[in-house]
Amino acid sequence: MNRRNYWHVYNWLRRYYIETGVIVERVDLLAEFADLDPADVDEGIGEFELAIGKRKREVAPDGQKHA
Repeated sequence: MNRRNYWHVYNWLRRYYIETGVIVERVDLLAEFADLDPADVDEGIGEFELAIGKRKREVAPDGQKHA
């Protein structure tokens, strides 16, 4: 079983960012990972943002703090 998941999104974002210094927009990631559920894409984005320090662990993509 070779199905992609949110870690593929995270790794793709990480490699792209390292190579170009650019953070890809969500709409472009949804196109790149059309085989994934949008929630999985969002989870990969969240992991990437945590890794680069853009988001705190308790803050959701909507910018609101959640417990």
